[in-house]
Amino acid sequence: MLVAALVDAFVDRLFGEAPGVDDILEFRAGMAAGAPGLGRVMALCSGRGKLVLEAVEVPISAYGSLSVEDFMVSLYNDHTVQRLQIVATDGSRHDMIETLDQAIGALD
Repeated sequence: MLVAALVDAFVDRLFGEAPGVDDILEFRAGMAAGAPGLGRVMALCSGRGKLVLEAVEVPISAYGSLSVEDFMVSLYNDHTVQRLQIVATDGSRHDMIETLDQAIGALD
């Protein structure tokens, strides 16, 4: 959540450095619309989403990409591992680490 808050605060900093932009809400809406991952992080920080820890099924074909620890967990938990998920207001779920990667990439 700390990283999400820092990403959200960086958007505000970008607004402060943008010449000729007067409305922070329009600026934030434009940033969110331009990058879905960034939009999800901004929504989470504004209270329009939530974080949940869920068991996510891992297909056997993806076992090669798991760490040893996740592999062992999945063997004993019916091919699932725990992952931190963002639950959006529409009920969709997104992996938090992937979403943060997308959001940070959008700020470059």
